[in-house]
Amino acid sequence: MIGCPDHGPPSEPDHRFCEVCGRNLLTGEPAPQSEPAPQSVSPTWLSSRAAEPACASCGTAYVGDEAYCDHCGRRRPVGREHADLDLGAVAGVTDRGMRRRRNEDAIAVGRTGDVTAAVVCDGVSTSTHPDTAAYAAAEAGIAALLAAFAHTADPTRATLDGAQAAAAAARATAGPDAGDSPPSCTYVSGIVTADTVTVGWIGDSRAYWLGADPACLTVDDSVAGQLAAGRPLPPGLDADPESRALIRWLGADSDATEAQVVSLRPAGPGRLLLCTDGLHDYLSDPRALAAAASGQLIDVARRLTTIALDGGGHDNVTVAVLSHAASGGSVQ
Repeated sequence: MIGCPDHGPPSEPDHRFCEVCGRNLLTGEPAPQSEPAPQSVSPTWLSSRAAEPACASCGTAYVGDEAYCDHCGRRRPVGREHADLDLGAVAGVTDRGMRRRRNEDAIAVGRTGDVTAAVVCDGVSTSTHPDTAAYAAAEAGIAALLAAFAHTADPTRATLDGAQAAAAAARATAGPDAGDSPPSCTYVSGIVTADTVTVGWIGDSRAYWLGADPACLTVDDSVAGQLAAGRPLPPGLDADPESRALIRWLGADSDATEAQVVSLRPAGPGRLLLCTDGLHDYLSDPRALAAAASGQLIDVARRLTTIALDGGGHDNVTVAVLSHAASGGSVQ
């Protein structure tokens, strides 16, 4: 009986195999290698939700999930004033801007395997506590979207499921003090696979394709946006081409639950940009956006945010950028 060249002789002289590695001690052949069991891929996502342990006004530690400070009564922030989110193939930035008291935008970025996704929501400032709707919608949207894609591998179905989950979550934020203006927000999502780019939206947050032929992929759900696209307005609305009044949004006072969806199969590499009007009010031309979209994704998001802040920063600014490789390639 020979011993194992790696682990020595067996503990018992009549043992034919190494107890450690399974080598056949008679022939010297190593143990057969079994195929590894397939590993399921769990979706991963991040959001810009605030996680402050204490009140910024008085320093008192927050208790549980209370919405207000127990000591001074100041409302607890839902989102961070500034956040950078980076998962490599998808990244984003959100910032309070120069004029707003708080950041009422929300962003979530995620991935499942080689598929990347992002959701951007803009709280409607005329509603009560719009940031609560924005965060509820963004987080419910990204979670449902990634889960649906992992189940069906259909980006259109996943986009629709994500928007429906976001709509339900935004409606659920309406509390007894909401009155006639419950929390509400806009919504835009993006999914990038090896072959496709798919976006869905409700409201006037936008998606742009920044490739060889840059283009805005969304049509604003506003009076001005519909008129500019030659679409009919719902009955009873003034046909003012300058009006930014929303005709679709998420919240308890809206019945919009189904996203409009656009999907494309790019012939070459590019970036998908999602943003709130805090950016596209200052820079909306697709070619100008594409010119600013070189480099690492997080650097692109930071650069575009800085452009909006340098332009005046009148609103909250949120930018998500997703990478699409050449057809047949992998996401970088």
